[in-house]
Amino acid sequence: MVLINLPYVKAYEVKGKTYCYYRRDGSKIRIKGDLGSDAWRAEYERIHEEFQTGASGGKKVTPGSYDDLIAKYKASPIYKQLKPRTKKEYARHLDTLGSIAGKMDVKSTPRKFVTMLHNRFHNTPRTANAIVSQLRIILNYAIDLGWLMHNPAARPRRLKEGEGFRSWEENEIEQFRVHWAMGTRERTAFELILYTGQRASDVRTMVRGHIKNGWISVKQQKTAARVEIPLSNVLQQALDAWLPDHDHLNLTPAPKGKAYDATAFSKMMRKAYDAADLPADFTAHGGRYAAATRLRELGLSWEEIGAITGHETAQMVRKYSERKRAASLAIDKLNRLDQGA
Repeated sequence: MVLINLPYVKAYEVKGKTYCYYRRDGSKIRIKGDLGSDAWRAEYERIHEEFQTGASGGKKVTPGSYDDLIAKYKASPIYKQLKPRTKKEYARHLDTLGSIAGKMDVKSTPRKFVTMLHNRFHNTPRTANAIVSQLRIILNYAIDLGWLMHNPAARPRRLKEGEGFRSWEENEIEQFRVHWAMGTRERTAFELILYTGQRASDVRTMVRGHIKNGWISVKQQKTAARVEIPLSNVLQQALDAWLPDHDHLNLTPAPKGKAYDATAFSKMMRKAYDAADLPADFTAHGGRYAAATRLRELGLSWEEIGAITGHETAQMVRKYSERKRAASLAIDKLNRLDQGA
């Protein structure tokens, strides 16, 4: 990609030829002409001016349309205060909504619009649910603006997304430990996931200062909630074996000492799982479920578990545990029946 110091301009070189685009609010407009020429600059100024004065892609944004609502929501303090990762995810779904309903009048949104979105994205139910949730969010903002009295996307039905992540099994935990010894970055990250029950995004940003007097204190990135977790003996052993080998602030730093970004941390752990010959569905999120399962076996209530791992995770594990227990009871009954036959 060619770097050009002009707002909203992205340039790409393909087979020796440079193509420039004006990218803004979900639009991508080709800037015609030779890069840097007077004609090219005039074309850029024309497109930029149209956006600045309320036009989009050479067409004026209709007041009260979804294009208008999306632009206002993106300019709002509510959107600007979102965390970067959340903002990026929201922007992707907002762009999708804009491409589908940009010119549609917000006030005339029918309830069946939700069904239409479900039908359109039924092959990817997780995406369908995310887009419908985004619709609900911006229509709530439309209510704040006084455009609507009621939200036609309130309490939408969700498409079934399947089982999702699965919990780590005890034999898999042991398999990882056999391959990765204490004192390795991979083993330390693994034990942090298992014994704190936190998301990978929180584990990769944990620093030495989070550990105090036998406790680890973390402010979750997703929920902004602070959780206090006592250090288990195994986790303390893992940290004692690893931390003296480096003087970086981060508990599991990247090779150059800085914190991993989300993609790099995921790749590092995926390589670690593969090296231990673990299956493809063995993920960091499954470690949260394993942590919740272990806490339940220690006698903690679901409310107590939710305070550590997050209530959504606790409820997912509760559902899984109760289903597994019911299956076990059913087999026990069959065994007793067979013995009496």
